[in-house]
Amino acid sequence: MTRVVGAVLAAAMLVSPVTSSVLQAAEPASPIHHAAEIRLDPESRQITVSDVITVSGRSEIHFRLASWMTIKSLLLDRRPIPIPAASEAWRTSLPDQGRHQIDLSLQGTVPAQPAGRGNGSAQRAAMGPDGGYLFEGAGWIPDTGDDHVSYRLHVEVPVPYRAIATGRLGEETINGTTYSATFFTSSPAAPPALFVGPYDVRERQVDAIRIRTYFHRDLANLTEIYLRDSARYLKRYQTEIGPYPYGDFHVISAPIPVGLGFPNLTYMGRQVLPLPFIRDRSLAHEVLHNWWGNGITVDYRTGNWAEGLTTYMADYALAAEKDADGGQRMRLAWLRDYAALPADRDSPVTRFTAKHNAAAQVIGYNKVALIFHMLRRELGDVAFAKALRQFWQQRQGGRAGWMDLRRAFESASGRELGWFFDQWLDRAGAPRLRLSQVGVEAPTDQGGYRLRFIIRQDPPAYRLTIPVAVETKAGLRHELITMAGNETVATLDLTAQPLALHIDPALDLFRRLLPGEAPPILRDVILASDAVTVIAAADPAMHEVAQQLARRLLDKPVRSLPAGSSMLKAAPLLIIGETREVAALLAGHGLAGIPNKLAGRGTSRVWTASWRDNHPLLVVTADNTKALQALLRPLPHYGSRSYLVFDGRQAIDKGIWPATGSPLSHRFN
Repeated sequence: MTRVVGAVLAAAMLVSPVTSSVLQAAEPASPIHHAAEIRLDPESRQITVSDVITVSGRSEIHFRLASWMTIKSLLLDRRPIPIPAASEAWRTSLPDQGRHQIDLSLQGTVPAQPAGRGNGSAQRAAMGPDGGYLFEGAGWIPDTGDDHVSYRLHVEVPVPYRAIATGRLGEETINGTTYSATFFTSSPAAPPALFVGPYDVRERQVDAIRIRTYFHRDLANLTEIYLRDSARYLKRYQTEIGPYPYGDFHVISAPIPVGLGFPNLTYMGRQVLPLPFIRDRSLAHEVLHNWWGNGITVDYRTGNWAEGLTTYMADYALAAEKDADGGQRMRLAWLRDYAALPADRDSPVTRFTAKHNAAAQVIGYNKVALIFHMLRRELGDVAFAKALRQFWQQRQGGRAGWMDLRRAFESASGRELGWFFDQWLDRAGAPRLRLSQVGVEAPTDQGGYRLRFIIRQDPPAYRLTIPVAVETKAGLRHELITMAGNETVATLDLTAQPLALHIDPALDLFRRLLPGEAPPILRDVILASDAVTVIAAADPAMHEVAQQLARRLLDKPVRSLPAGSSMLKAAPLLIIGETREVAALLAGHGLAGIPNKLAGRGTSRVWTASWRDNHPLLVVTADNTKALQALLRPLPHYGSRSYLVFDGRQAIDKGIWPATGSPLSHRFN
């Protein structure tokens, strides 16, 4: 499964009927097989493909090609048939449902990588002297529309280039000025993707798995780190889930700023590979996708479970292991992001298929990860781990949806879990808890203390297992309160005097944060459907960069007002501009200036606050146009922060404003 959104190749359908007087017995339908010879020159971007497609058990065959590929010859069962016009797809009836062969000779010029492209995810094929890629379904070989095919590719590129494709690496040779390699599948898999670059190749063998790095030469110092960490993650997930489903795992540096996962490889921008968080978390995430999303593909009809499960078992698990508070910090970030999501952009988990925007990430990655966290707490570590191993054993190599996961967890735990999956998958929204009527009877007949309190939730009610912590003079006591309706009255008998009561203190539940629990963050404005942008920059060049930044930050089209407008009404507000001009604008509207924590530091400063009628405010100030330009790429990635200080492109300080206190906590006098 390629986690990349691409442009759809436009294609019209051309029918070329073929008849035959010889009827063969129908064979069982089997995956289409490609046997392709590919020659590619990255510098000229010229590509030639000779593909022999074998098909059986079908009454017709069709395929489509990219508009930049041309058919030079086309045979069906070794007989020439009409070649469709350029940029059109081909379809024909087959003489019978027996075994047939289609021979194609193709050539084309791969599109050039656009200069200055910020994200390569929308272009499915690009090439240049620094390397390039041909994604699955891009039409560089005939695309029959099948989710699973088998293939054997023989690829030739000029030295010093190297070619890598999905599938297992077979033979490879360097013959004079030509590098060639063979890639194949031993069982049906997603259609192939191909990558090329002037790479330095390093390798490590771990058990039966060949791990390779294909890095540009300026990244040579990172090869051993990535080989070591890839091996570590592969061993980890084999222990947790089951055997790795492929023979190879490759890490490839991309000439574009992306992070993409494919069966048995990951394609990451050469600019981000040196960053520590890529090695610490992102690499683990991509390794794990070879089980969740590639080893078992997603049945998108019921939503995408793979991104959230991978986030939970990779990003979250590593953060929780790194330090004692790492897991809670990530859960707070997830809930804080959800708090910033406008109600009209909320949706059930079953509607999430891919990350098209920040709102989709809040639901499909964050919420789903926290759902798995709650499920693990509900069932226990042993049953949770057993369910995932059973799920892998039963579904690997196939497609699965949420119902298949439910069955695995029910089988492993011996419990009916329809109530859990129904309320968390099919409903938009989240419970909102309230604490009231907290009281203590002291002493009781036994000489202890009786603590009483009521927990309420807004309708519709969720069935919840609520963690409760009670601070007493003898120490901390943890309890679980079961809640099935809109109100639960709880009573706890204590042997020591209570000092404080905390409901869900570690944020283990997916719920709506209450005032005091949710400090302001950038995403409050980024996700707002009605955000207004004001640019305070007299210099035309800086004004243009500010507009670009607003477009990159906001999830919705930019709605702008002039800096001197008297029409500034209460709404989520984004202010971008030159430092002194922004200060004057803020003062003119009676708003607080730059926080003392940020003042005078770096070349640009970003912070959040609240303004009129408690609407969110996001302010970006830069000392000059160059400093503002430097924020275009990094700033959109910091949506979960409250403030940042940048020196050029580097964030030298970042954080979240402190919470003012939770209404779900009560401290006794």
